Amino acid sequence: MKVLIIKPSSLGDIIHTLRVVQLLVRSCVGIEIHWVVKKGLEGILEASGIVDQIFLFERGGGFFQYYLLGQKLRAENYDYVLDLQGLLRSAVLAKWANGKQTLGRADGREGSTLFYRSVGEPDRKRELHAIERMIPFVEEFGVEHVDDRLSLCFQVCKHSNGLDALNLPSDERLILLFPESRRKEKVWPHFRRLTEKLAQAKLGCILIAGNHPDDQFEDCIDLRGKVSLRDLPVLVGEAALVVSNDSAPLHLASAVGCPLIGLFGPTEACRYGPYPHFEPNAKILSSASEIMEGISVNKAFQAAGTLLGNEY
Repeated sequence: MKVLIIKPSSLGDIIHTLRVVQLLVRSCVGIEIHWVVKKGLEGILEASGIVDQIFLFERGGGFFQYYLLGQKLRAENYDYVLDLQGLLRSAVLAKWANGKQTLGRADGREGSTLFYRSVGEPDRKRELHAIERMIPFVEEFGVEHVDDRLSLCFQVCKHSNGLDALNLPSDERLILLFPESRRKEKVWPHFRRLTEKLAQAKLGCILIAGNHPDDQFEDCIDLRGKVSLRDLPVLVGEAALVVSNDSAPLHLASAVGCPLIGLFGPTEACRYGPYPHFEPNAKILSSASEIMEGISVNKAFQAAGTLLGNEY
């Protein structure tokens, strides 16, 4: 059975989708997974080890590139095509692929639901976690969703670890901080003060990860711009603690079962936080004002101490 997943972006949403798709891979013998992903995000699919073929979607590539992609997909003769993006361009691509069955999100936008058979909850306002919105797609294959946390293993990247060259300390706990987010209103402004308190308490080796290095962090190892997307799951998996805004690294830490602190302001943890809800190794700090600055440094530091086994 050959299945096409259309989920080009974002990185966090792709990680959510991988957690659901791997349940399908575990349950259906001989299944072949193909995936349409935005160029630049393919590393996470390669690291997962569950995707057999990747098609790159080049945003801004124009109609000709879109046409060529559609023709390639159509030639594959898919049994199932799943549009898990739920937008017009993804729905048209799903229809173009001409699978034996074409399914898509019931809460799709931009008229996308006209191009496929809708699956799942149609009400976008209903309080459901992003993962729970995709589980009905697995049930379409006759797979029952048991009480499973939907962990990801990333066995492929573990066997081709590109982090060796970074010479990270092996005799200290690694505390991994992700201070970035694509949306400014989701960025917690107190990461530097948190690193100072963590360093003073000597709780472990503090690593800063992301894409945009600067000089605001002292007493830390700055890995920003040095870790590929393919190697990121290994780094997260080796951490004793991850602290992150509501962004892809938080979802990755949740997927691999790493202890984490999630910082939430304008977004809702019940929809976009760690999954499953209320895991003992995941602490959610939310701002009552929905402004990230409202989350205190002391609360984050205390949560870090608790998860690391040091009470403060």
